[in-house]
Amino acid sequence: MDMDPVVVLAEELRTTERALHGAMKKYEADHCRENGDAMNGILTALKSLHREFFQTVPTSVLGAAELLRMVARRLPFAYAASARHFHEIADRLAAGRRDHADLVWLRAMRAAVGDGLWGAAKPVIVFRAARPPRRSPEEERWSLRRH
Repeated sequence: MDMDPVVVLAEELRTTERALHGAMKKYEADHCRENGDAMNGILTALKSLHREFFQTVPTSVLGAAELLRMVARRLPFAYAASARHFHEIADRLAAGRRDHADLVWLRAMRAAVGDGLWGAAKPVIVFRAARPPRRSPEEERWSLRRH
């Protein structure tokens, strides 16, 4: 049986992140150009690994758990409750338990993220009926002169 590619990529990501941390410490210590170049190379590799990781479909429960943990770590602090829930589901999946409620929650989160509810993808109009303040005739003339 082949190992899940998500598990392999997760381990590569962790190793690369540790290497980046070491390279950053070296660069901070001496600001040497070679250390900066090494750090940039590791950042490029890390970007590529992240892209590949999030495009890879897990083939096992362990891979799905790794993917959920990675998603939970990337959520902003405002979504700490959702991140905790992602971690709990990942722990249950890694232990071999699948609950129907978890699958329903994950599908709801997928729909929410797909609709762009977790970002600035959908602008919110607070007051549709509010009009901009009226300008006096003096202000109107002044703005026409400046253009």
